[in-house]
Amino acid sequence: MRGFKKTRGPWVCIVIGTLLFVLSLMGCKNSPVGWSDQEAGPASSKSASSESVQDGPKKIFRMNLGTEPPTLDPAKMSDLTSFSVALALMKGLTQFDDKMQVVPAMADRWSVSQDGLTYRFHIRKTARWSDGQPVTANQFKYAWQRALSVKTAADYAFFLFAIKNAKAYYNQDIKDFNAVGIRVIDANTLVVELEHPTPFFTALTASPVFFPLRKDSLQRWGDDFTEAGHLISNGAYQLKRWDHEEQIVAVPNPYFYDQQNRPQVDAVTMLMINDANTSVVMYENNELDFIETTTSIPSFDVRRLIQKPEASQMPLHRIAYFGFNTQKPPFNNIKVRQAFAHALDRRYFPKLLQSGQTAFSGWISPNLVGYNPDAGLPYNPEKAKQLLAEAGYPGGKGFPEVKLTFPTKYDVQKEAEIAQFLWQKTLGVSVRLNNLEWKVMLSQLASEDAPALYRLGWFVDYPDADSFMQVFSSDSGNNYTGWHSTAYDALINQAVQVQKPQERQALYNQAQQLLLEKETVIVPVYLGKKTILVKPWVKGLSINPLNLPNYDRLDIIKK
Repeated sequence: MRGFKKTRGPWVCIVIGTLLFVLSLMGCKNSPVGWSDQEAGPASSKSASSESVQDGPKKIFRMNLGTEPPTLDPAKMSDLTSFSVALALMKGLTQFDDKMQVVPAMADRWSVSQDGLTYRFHIRKTARWSDGQPVTANQFKYAWQRALSVKTAADYAFFLFAIKNAKAYYNQDIKDFNAVGIRVIDANTLVVELEHPTPFFTALTASPVFFPLRKDSLQRWGDDFTEAGHLISNGAYQLKRWDHEEQIVAVPNPYFYDQQNRPQVDAVTMLMINDANTSVVMYENNELDFIETTTSIPSFDVRRLIQKPEASQMPLHRIAYFGFNTQKPPFNNIKVRQAFAHALDRRYFPKLLQSGQTAFSGWISPNLVGYNPDAGLPYNPEKAKQLLAEAGYPGGKGFPEVKLTFPTKYDVQKEAEIAQFLWQKTLGVSVRLNNLEWKVMLSQLASEDAPALYRLGWFVDYPDADSFMQVFSSDSGNNYTGWHSTAYDALINQAVQVQKPQERQALYNQAQQLLLEKETVIVPVYLGKKTILVKPWVKGLSINPLNLPNYDRLDIIKK
């Protein structure tokens, strides 16, 4: 404890100094440009200035992505940044509303057989692509077949494994795609047969990996089909420009099926400002219309910003964690992993980050079947030291220097520094910090040069514990741990098919014990909470507890 206080003083000084700098910049005043004849982005951005309104005021909604999206290919995306853009441009058969309920999107209705194995989706006849062509059942079948091809390397291909023979096709045990349970009845009717009843299957179909694709576009442009001028979308917006590492500009899709609830803005500008302090200054100077803690608000500033009348907070199904590559030394030793887990005093993450986090050691968030606040290894410094000594490193002697890899974000940097200090203080080990740009980190995690120790967070894709538990299944493209357990896979796959909540809870308790305690593959740290600030002239923006934004009904009301 005393050692922790020694490091806390300078860090707090740095935070206060940064805050004073931010406050000093707030003195200059700009007129609101959400509705104006000024640029659609910050004055320093060349590409943003090219969006200047030439013929009078226009409604331009400005937000910050925080980083470059790694991809806009629905089959290949696996991160929240890419999802946030994709949800503006594309629609699946279904989508989530503000309360996380599954509602119609490209399918205006569907039916399910009594045994829960067959789904019949009816694609609305008004569904159109941004070039006016109809959205068809064949385009869904083509997209799903592409996602199940090993050549595509879709991280979320396992979402499709609920479909009959989909996993066998992916593993190339079946060569004929016609054996997969996907049948096109006609242009507007798609029938899907499942391997076993999956109550949340319609929630899965809201995910990007289930989005339809235009075969003609992919054949013409290849991997560049996602670029501006090439991408054909079926959502509320179409991609006007993508200035890489700077901004994305989306404009309303004139053929969007829901004409009564279509966007009323002229454009959405998504900037890629990596520094959260800068985005706060821009928001307070009316250069951004929306900021939130995932991308644009540093944790130390939440206590001040939450006092603003336009601020709100919401709980998220999100857990931050440290992960181990169990195939790489020194973390191929279970005792080393357990020592690192016992050495983390989770209480200090919410104390120092101060933006609504709750210390948490489990792997299923509250209000979901499977939630267990007692899951995971607790803080136990004496046990941590004992385990490290048993692993051959008493007092940290002889322990190799390891790197903690994490994405380049201010708050995550602070988390990494807290963990670095606690491990050094308790175990006497040296941990070097290694921050990477987001898409670079994702690429490295999936490579042979994958880090042995890393920090990530997980937002659920659908409101069911399965979305947490499947992350570390043997089939998951998001499992960067090198750990594969047939026992774990069997438990979580059985839990999906169980009807009674008590039985599901028991299975998930066993699976979490295996993941977090017996094998200690990851170390969960805290549950997240989201802080949001939206300018009063913005109407129609919504974000649900899955952290999924909806821009379909955006409007800006002139003051």
